[in-house]
Amino acid sequence: MLGLALACGGTDPTAPLPLYTVLPIGGVQLAAPAGSELRQPIQVEVREPDGAPAKGVAVRFRIVSGRGAVLTDTLVATNADGVGLTRLRLGGTRDSVVIAGSVRGQEDRGVEFRVLPTAPAELIAVQPATYASGDTIVLRGARLADGGSDVLFGSARGRVVGAPSDTLVQAVVPPCLPSGAVSVAVRTGSATTNSVPTVSLSADAPLRLATGEGITSRGTEAGCLRLQTPGQRYLLVPQYASYADSVPAERQYALAIDGATTATMVDDSARRASVQPAAGRLDVRGAFEQMLRATERDIARDVARDAAPAEPTDLEGARAEVRSPNTAALTDLPPPPSLGSTRTFRVLSRLDGTAFTSTTARLRYAGTNILLYEDVGAPAPLADTTVTQLGDLFDRTLYEIDATTFGTESDIDGNGRVIVLMTPLVNALTSAAQCTSQGYVPGYFFGVDLDTRNKNSNRGEIYYSFVPDPGGERSCPHRLGDVMALLPATFLHEFQHMISFNQHVLVRRGSVEAVWLNEGLSHVAEELGARYYDVRYPAPSGRTQTSALLPDSAVPFLRGNLENATLYLSSPTSHSVTAFRDFGTLEERGAAWLFLKWLGAQKGDGVYARLVQTGLRSGQNVESAAGEPFASLFGDFALALYADSVPGLPRAAVSPRYRTGTRPLRELLARGFGLSGYPLALRGQPLTGSLAFVNMVQGTATYFLLTVPAGGVTVRLTGPNGGALSPTLSPQLGVLRISP
Repeated sequence: MLGLALACGGTDPTAPLPLYTVLPIGGVQLAAPAGSELRQPIQVEVREPDGAPAKGVAVRFRIVSGRGAVLTDTLVATNADGVGLTRLRLGGTRDSVVIAGSVRGQEDRGVEFRVLPTAPAELIAVQPATYASGDTIVLRGARLADGGSDVLFGSARGRVVGAPSDTLVQAVVPPCLPSGAVSVAVRTGSATTNSVPTVSLSADAPLRLATGEGITSRGTEAGCLRLQTPGQRYLLVPQYASYADSVPAERQYALAIDGATTATMVDDSARRASVQPAAGRLDVRGAFEQMLRATERDIARDVARDAAPAEPTDLEGARAEVRSPNTAALTDLPPPPSLGSTRTFRVLSRLDGTAFTSTTARLRYAGTNILLYEDVGAPAPLADTTVTQLGDLFDRTLYEIDATTFGTESDIDGNGRVIVLMTPLVNALTSAAQCTSQGYVPGYFFGVDLDTRNKNSNRGEIYYSFVPDPGGERSCPHRLGDVMALLPATFLHEFQHMISFNQHVLVRRGSVEAVWLNEGLSHVAEELGARYYDVRYPAPSGRTQTSALLPDSAVPFLRGNLENATLYLSSPTSHSVTAFRDFGTLEERGAAWLFLKWLGAQKGDGVYARLVQTGLRSGQNVESAAGEPFASLFGDFALALYADSVPGLPRAAVSPRYRTGTRPLRELLARGFGLSGYPLALRGQPLTGSLAFVNMVQGTATYFLLTVPAGGVTVRLTGPNGGALSPTLSPQLGVLRISP
């Protein structure tokens, strides 16, 4: 729908645009504390000349006046409801800010928003101004509780005690602060107060945590993490919280324990074997997805290098008028081809992406959002009732789950719909022998179809699906039930990739999202399907067994994620959240899904749209969408994997910061996946004055369970020879008290 789409296909890109109406949403007079991000987005609704919502229209936002203000996006595409939005972070001054929003090329028909910066949160005093680690201090100021409070000692985060008020916050000084001058500030919501100078003393008090409380610190300084009370049990989680695009080399750390310890080693090897999938299950799909995403990365580079397209520079391209999913009437929706009509498609015929085959498919279903084509060569054509059932599922449920959560797909063919092409060429990507031993490809999206310069591009938004083949004519046998069980979750997964490609590459002319985040969001899309049916069928309805945790219809969407999560939790030191090997092993996909599941539980599902509708990537994207440093997020996530529901502790005794969702993760794995125990592997540390040497890469953690002996212990992270660890690793040590 950008210049890439304007090259060919669809309607004439030089034709004049219709005159759109742009309306503000949420008022045009807004206010927020100086230096903060507006809680609500700046958003407009774009309407067609006949009043219908306009989907896929380019909206340009720009700052007309106001010092220091920054917009997260200046060019966005409207969603299915005709809504385009951006977010604003105010500068530190009290200057009012004016933002203009308009359809690109129709700036004279736009609207303006005026944002008045109010008084920012202010820190007046820290009492006492001289303190040691472990002390409780009082911070006094104004508007300190707006949006929650974090107390920052330099870059270290203190532990807030009790409920903060607008004028007072109490916090425990974090461990491992260096002695000397330290600037203290309060982070309130998305803003940070002024800093107040204080002095940190070198003496360190024993770490005092209530049962269920945890902290994450650098943990690299000698003697600063002292655990004093005999018999108390602590979870220790050394971690590397860094991220990078390439898979880094392993780096060894040592967990130094000063004092005799006793601990329990949990051996989950038997359980891990019981849930291990067939050997090489990801080999075929993993190699195939690696090729797909690598090709899309190259396309993105070409798009970014292209000169700006000739005016009118819009997202219209070959766009068509479409309606909102919530609008009852079909308004200006281009009529689909006639049911039963045929079309020729170019379809991949080799896993390595080097060959395409032309095939003919017949239109079997035409909905508001979906066109369903079936290959005329399908070994077992679908019955009309099955086509209607499947088409309605795509059109009325699955499409809207992803589009509502993540954003808008492109529409370079101007038909206002996504094509689902069911073809045995997908089955035939793997031989019968490969299918049996290494798995198969159930479906995919390929960005080449959005590259109108490519001779094999179908110049439209297409999801490719395998077909029923009970006789195994094209590969190994696939019954109708197999296809119906896998197809919905696979569509949600791949449709997120399609939306992400549009938002990152076509709309913003940026790079494709980092693999770990792109794949993690697609696994979140699968979970959203499970959540939809979980809400639709509250217990005990929709369950073959009334005692089941999830309705039967939710299980196919979630089972793969639970399996991947189980494999990851069995060995979290060996598999990274942020450094995928070959576009993601099962364990790495489980890690990324768990991280984003936790992030959604903390920030709300709206964080997923912020992660997709942006030009930022990887950890920087996460930091911007969440409003926190990545290391802080990763540290609390790592603790949450165990603390989400600690055996023997009421869940309410643990901070909500350590929850991965409404349902405890242990319960999901036990009742939703049938595990007899929790797979997170804990390591013991039984030696006196020992060093536990562990190799890790970025985005990994190790879990130790330690019982404090008489006389107490100190713990710290060091290099393999007792030296310093590189700060580029973001070494951290999480500590969680898990016993009275």
